[in-house]
Amino acid sequence: MAEKRGQTVKLVYDFPTQLSTEIRYEDGTWNRVTPNRFRSYNGLRRIYYFDREGKGEYKEYNGPVYYFDSNIKLKDETKKGYVYLHDTAPKTQLRSSESQFLKDEKIRKQLEK
Repeated sequence: MAEKRGQTVKLVYDFPTQLSTEIRYEDGTWNRVTPNRFRSYNGLRRIYYFDREGKGEYKEYNGPVYYFDSNIKLKDETKKGYVYLHDTAPKTQLRSSESQFLKDEKIRKQLEK
C-alpha cells in the first residue's frame, strides 16, 4: 500500500464554516473567502449570521489565527495579512495550456507574489 501524502492533519475550525466568512483588505474592501483562508488571515474578519426570523447581520470575529494549512496558532501579532508557516506562501502552478497568462503583466505580478 502507498503511504498517504499531503494534508494528513484535520484542520481545526473555531467558527461555523457553513456561514459566509469575509476579510477586510488594506484598501478597505470586504471579500468573501474560504474557511481555510479565513482562519489564516490576521486582520479584520467577520461572519454573516442569521437570526430565527431569517434576517442576517455581520458580526466581527476575534478568534485565533492559525498558520495556513496547519493547527499552529499565530503568536506574533505584528504579522498582518495571510500568515504562512516558515513565511513561505504556496507557489502557484500553471498547466502547460495556461502559459498565455504569463504574457499578461498584471497576472504575472500576482503569480510572483
